[in-house]
Amino acid sequence: MAGVLHLVKTNPALAPLFIFGGSGIVGGFAYIGHCLANGPDVVINKSAAEKPWNRIQPHENAKLWSPNKDFWQDRKERAEQLKKQA
Repeated sequence: MAGVLHLVKTNPALAPLFIFGGSGIVGGFAYIGHCLANGPDVVINKSAAEKPWNRIQPHENAKLWSPNKDFWQDRKERAEQLKKQA
């Protein structure tokens, strides 16, 4: 770390390289951690549920980002209506 600081002090033009490169690495590890913690198809604890992807309800969105949020909201409303009818 001290070597990087010395390098940036001697050549300040390298600062954006280390800032954006470091944030890319941190973001990559954060995304991997998110997928490991919240991914329905990732099994870390082998003694727990055998198929954790079966815990996802039909109206739940398992994606990190979904461009069509209305679709999932409509599915949730339809599932609630079906529960009330049954």
